[in-house]
Amino acid sequence: MKTANKIFPAVLILLLAASATQASGLVGIYAVVSKVVLEPNDRAPERIQIWGAFTLADGGVGGKTLTPHRGYMYFSLPGTGNFGTDNRGQREAALKEWADFRAIAGTGQAVAFGSLSYIGAFSDELISRPAGMPPYVLMAPGSGDSIQLRSKNPIRQESAVPNAPDSYPISMGLTKLSNTGDFAAIVDQLHAALKR
Repeated sequence: MKTANKIFPAVLILLLAASATQASGLVGIYAVVSKVVLEPNDRAPERIQIWGAFTLADGGVGGKTLTPHRGYMYFSLPGTGNFGTDNRGQREAALKEWADFRAIAGTGQAVAFGSLSYIGAFSDELISRPAGMPPYVLMAPGSGDSIQLRSKNPIRQESAVPNAPDSYPISMGLTKLSNTGDFAAIVDQLHAALKR
């Protein structure tokens, strides 16, 4: 009984620490899209370059976001999911969202997309994590596809050559953001970043 009394608090502390470093939200990415490039072509796309201004939900709590940056994000269609399951439905959903990106490109419409789970907050310089674990892992819930970020900011610079696309993070589609209301500040920051 004494051993159990010592082990239970230790396990509880570990569980609380793990939950504090993992975050998720209904939306992970906010953007104003200036252009879209489908690869290898528009008829049978496998990859997408989404150009514009972007910011990420930081830490998944409190509505904080990173400073918006101009650049592009590079994605591929979701691949095979957990245990080799076929993600045909996810691929079809991604293609519909990609068509939505094409429809809003260049209009100035701000959108939110991608439901992401990740370890740590993107602005954290130092976070505790097990040895060998990447700094940030994003996962589209249910897809089985995870994205190991190359840096603290996955938004690629405009001068960067497109390579090694991340798996597209399926969510509930694109959500248009209003210039007024709860997301007005984010929308203003995205438009300002796009003009830089």
